[in-house]
Amino acid sequence: MLFERLPNDNDVARTCPKCLEQSRGRIAPVANPNSIITREMQDKVGAYFPEAHHNAEVMTELALAGHTVCGYDAVFPVYGAGTQEAGALGINIDWGDPDNLPAILGHKWSDPDEIKVPDDFLDRLEISTVIDSIKMLRQEVGDKVAVFGKAYGPWSLAYHFFGIERFMMDTFADPPKVHAILDRLKEFTITFGKAQIEAGADALNVCEHITADLIRPEAVSTFLLHVDQQIKAELPVPIILHCCGKTMDRIDLFNQMGFECFNFESANDAVEMREKATVSLCGNINNPNTILSGTPEDVEREVFYALDAGVDLLAPECAAPVNGKLANVIAVREARDRYYAGEKIGEAPTISLPSMGGQPVPVKSRTDEKADPKESLSPTLLEIYDSVIEMRKGETAPLVAAEVERGTDVQVILDDALIAAMEEVGNLFADGTYFVPEMLMAAMEMKSGLEIIRPILTASGVPPRGTVVIGTVRGDVHDIGKNLFGMMMEGAGYKIVDIGVRQTAEEFIDALEEHEAEILGMSAMLTTTMPYMKIVVDEMTRRGIRDDYTILVGGAPLNDTFGEFVGANAFCVDAGVGVMEANAALARRSGDQSAVAAPVN
Repeated sequence: MLFERLPNDNDVARTCPKCLEQSRGRIAPVANPNSIITREMQDKVGAYFPEAHHNAEVMTELALAGHTVCGYDAVFPVYGAGTQEAGALGINIDWGDPDNLPAILGHKWSDPDEIKVPDDFLDRLEISTVIDSIKMLRQEVGDKVAVFGKAYGPWSLAYHFFGIERFMMDTFADPPKVHAILDRLKEFTITFGKAQIEAGADALNVCEHITADLIRPEAVSTFLLHVDQQIKAELPVPIILHCCGKTMDRIDLFNQMGFECFNFESANDAVEMREKATVSLCGNINNPNTILSGTPEDVEREVFYALDAGVDLLAPECAAPVNGKLANVIAVREARDRYYAGEKIGEAPTISLPSMGGQPVPVKSRTDEKADPKESLSPTLLEIYDSVIEMRKGETAPLVAAEVERGTDVQVILDDALIAAMEEVGNLFADGTYFVPEMLMAAMEMKSGLEIIRPILTASGVPPRGTVVIGTVRGDVHDIGKNLFGMMMEGAGYKIVDIGVRQTAEEFIDALEEHEAEILGMSAMLTTTMPYMKIVVDEMTRRGIRDDYTILVGGAPLNDTFGEFVGANAFCVDAGVGVMEANAALARRSGDQSAVAAPVN
């Protein structure tokens, strides 16, 4: 079998001969279920993005390079994250360039009844390109190398077809709608998957980004488990489940999907994952630290650790950064070979960055020791406070309006009820009680209350605390964290300039200068895009303006060490910490040490 489990002694066959003909299946293959295409590889082959997304010959040339240039034991011809499916449905796509992967820029539907697989879906260019490329690959490599395909799963498709924020909130507010969406979207996965199998794919990567960075583990069993079991029943090849981010708390549920393999990221320890997973494991060589910034010795260290842990198929953890080092992509296979030969080129890593993945901050370490804020609230202010925390849809704004009518100072309403409630929501998020859907819904309630008092604050002539430019970095269209941060900062009295997603260094700097901002907030959700933050900071340093601004960075794959690496003033594990860091930064600039926030450990 392609994904037969190996015992931890790494001494018997676990894969089909296609993956490792030279070793007759006796060692772990290097078999990437995600893109490993870098700019250097494009230059070497003479085939480039974005043409590779729409031209089967170019797509095939790049896929073959995974074997002919890198020596990997599988070839993989899909380089985007759901962009082929979305593009085929007419959703706006930025198809990228030789230095950037494609990104989905919009969504299509608002109601599950709108979902329909077009009769000509398989004939549309974005889909037929992949199918034709798999046919070419199958003919080119024969039985020597495995051919992997990719079909986005219904959970990930829902993010793009319905909008990630709306879909996330619907999991909490409208579960029947979510069930209907997933049931209908699974037909896209099945239809596209079957076509790739018929074209010659040996296995499929099914992406379901139901990660702990976004949603509680119960969502897997409530919404997705039975749907993915149905998908597996329809697709008669080994399936590699891919889910980004932290997934240790849901691997027991992933085991039940019926898929043969799980492609996991370096935010999860390989030893612990091997102890919990009953399926084969693929991955989990770090992208931003190792493939992008490391050396072959760093790659070797991670490969040896993964193999010692019992990882069955080696690969970068997710799509490799396009600006990553081709030598490091190749080094994954070279280190695998040295492992089984009993050789080693390095004894210690040359970089100190740990595995990625921001860890929740314990509540006690992120708040000052002080009395429960609810104890000093009047019954009516307490009702506002509770309406935010409990996400009572549509109740907060009327309660705030009534409190204004009573003559309560609007600053008291803002500080003691709305902002205090969101601080507690941040604590609930940090300790794992709340996840992103709850954060979003609470923030929406807070914002609705803010809309009532904003005109009063404006009329009073109270100046904003400061001006903050926020945006998601180049190549990344995920904006949940950015939007939450913007709402929290606005509620805390800041003027927010939101320049949107996919922003370049030039666009960030132009906005800072145009709006005379003091703070820059950058967000990234993908390991492939987070390194762009350093490009922004380096450009600010080159221009001699770095020290004029406080730079805050955030996003699920980041951590404190990465924040230091890119040159930010602080990494913000969530929006609440972002407000604390912004307040502290402005206090330091003004010399008001009494207003500096307590350290966040």
